[in-house]
Amino acid sequence: MSTPDATGTAARTTRLDGVRSAVSFHHLSGLTAAVTYVVMVLGAYTSAIGAGLSCPDWPTCYGTWVPFLHSGVVADAPYTAVQIFAEWVHRGLAFALGFLILGTVIAAWRWQRDRRLVVGAATLAVALLPLQVYLGRLTVTELLQPVVVTGHLSVALLILLALSTATVGSWFGERTDAAVGGE
Repeated sequence: MSTPDATGTAARTTRLDGVRSAVSFHHLSGLTAAVTYVVMVLGAYTSAIGAGLSCPDWPTCYGTWVPFLHSGVVADAPYTAVQIFAEWVHRGLAFALGFLILGTVIAAWRWQRDRRLVVGAATLAVALLPLQVYLGRLTVTELLQPVVVTGHLSVALLILLALSTATVGSWFGERTDAAVGGE
């Protein structure tokens, strides 16, 4: 904590920086949890419309990153364009989510390091990420084996729980700190 000058400016600046970082963490972790939920719902939708194998290879889709740029791919596929699109978007959004989770754990270690629950929960989410990616790969390569699909969903739920814990823990921690310490 800095010592205020004659006008008290340094103390206010420190407090505002702390509030900004806490609010930034709340937004980032909340966004990451929300995107995790969207990816899970999109995965369920993909499964429900029978599109779980509409991209038959992994990590690409019909040997390309963007199958819709190749006119013959979608036209010759045994799946509809909607099915391929659902699976392709699920994979793409999951890829972006990986970076959000990584950013969330970095932010937790930077801005919430004094809150063990928040840091631990965010760290758990990023630690589960390689397993989730591997299970996503196996979901395709093992042709939707029920135990693999169930494992993929289970790990997604654990990641969502960890991210939700980090978000709520930091939100309540900030309000508790302000109420108790008056800072």
